[in-house]
Amino acid sequence: MTTNRILEIILGIISLIVVPVQLVTTFLLSILISITFGLLLFPLSIIWSVLFLFPLVGLSYAYEKTPILRIPLAIIGIPIAILGNIYSALIPSMGDIESRCTKLLITESFPYSWHYYQLTLKNSSIEYTNGFPFLLVFFDRINPKDKRLDYVYDLKKANNI
Repeated sequence: MTTNRILEIILGIISLIVVPVQLVTTFLLSILISITFGLLLFPLSIIWSVLFLFPLVGLSYAYEKTPILRIPLAIIGIPIAILGNIYSALIPSMGDIESRCTKLLITESFPYSWHYYQLTLKNSSIEYTNGFPFLLVFFDRINPKDKRLDYVYDLKKANNI
């Protein structure tokens, strides 16, 4: 839980810089994506998956399974989660809000990203893992005015949680 709190504090501080830049990059990249008829979204998605999704889910899985390595995994995972969050915030969603919510929640929920990813895959055995209750605590800390909370409610409802 400490790793997630550290990540939350750092992301809060960095958001003061990212949010104004996000307005500009989203506008400019939206124009480029429109010009390329959406083809630019494919390389952007591949970059997201290779650089952020797979490493975060893998580190989170190792964090769950090997408690002795939690500190080194947190030291490696926090910068990846921060960069992944910045990347997903700066890339336009182009109408796919669910995908953007998933990307942001995977980065913000580290070291419980593996649990979140399994929840999106509707893995019914995920509830019996050690870190799942901490993911639920993370969900409970989401601001009630945040639009991502609706997505979390739908995800919980789909998994009967």
